[in-house]
Order: sequence, then structure tokens, then C-alpha cells
Amino acid sequence: MRTSFLSGASFAVAGAVALWSCGGGGASSSPAGPSPGPAPQTVTVTIVASSGNQSYKPNPVAAKSGDTVLFKNNDTNMHHIVMDDGSFDLGEVTPGSTSKGLTLKTANPATFHCTNHSSMVGSLNGQSAPEPPPCNNPSGYGC
Repeated sequence: MRTSFLSGASFAVAGAVALWSCGGGGASSSPAGPSPGPAPQTVTVTIVASSGNQSYKPNPVAAKSGDTVLFKNNDTNMHHIVMDDGSFDLGEVTPGSTSKGLTLKTANPATFHCTNHSSMVGSLNGQSAPEPPPCNNPSGYGC
């Protein structure tokens, strides 16, 4: 009797170990975490001219949280891109060069402009690009 009890107990322990080590063959006991979103991307905005809200392609710019936004200057003028709320200054972008990157912490709407050409306005995650301010310089330079 003693032998069969030990054999049965050994079998039960071995079965429990097998189920435990194999996960029991059922559903995972740990809850599934949230599925990761799309990987961050680099969004390049091309500066094509110094002509109001048509200066940037695309405009408005669509980017999500985690994306990096770059400005590529295909114009012949130097530009200095800043966020209107003062949160970021991309500095001078010479003809043919690309700005340093702006990595978005949120995908909230925002606007930006060129400090060298006040009419160069753009929108980030907005419905449409803003209208440029009126030009007070009769020669049009800087507008």
C-alpha cells in the first residue's frame, strides 16, 4: 500500500510540474499589455519659397507624438523656423540644408513661422495653415 501511495504522489507531483512548466496548456496567466502604436517616423517639410502659407510643403504638416519633424530648405534664401508659442527654435536653415530635428512630445496642433520672413507661416497638426500677417514693409522684403 505504501508503494502505490508514493507512486501516485510522484505521478501527481510530476504532472503538476509538467503543467506549471508548460503553462498548463491554457491561456496565459499574465494580462496582455497594450499593443504598440506605429513606430515614430521622420517627417520632412520642404521650404519651397518665401510666399506666405504656400512656403512649406506640406502645410499643414501631419505628425504624431514621437515623430521628428525636419525642415529642408529648397529655397535660395536663409530661413529661421520657430514655433509661435516659443516652445522650439530650429535656428537658421541655409539654402540646401536641413534643420535640426523637432521631436514631438504630443500631437497637439501648433503653428510656426520664419523669423526672417514674417509671411512664412505654417501649421502642425492643424486644420489649415494660418493666414500670414499683413506686410508693413512697402518693399515686401521680410514678408
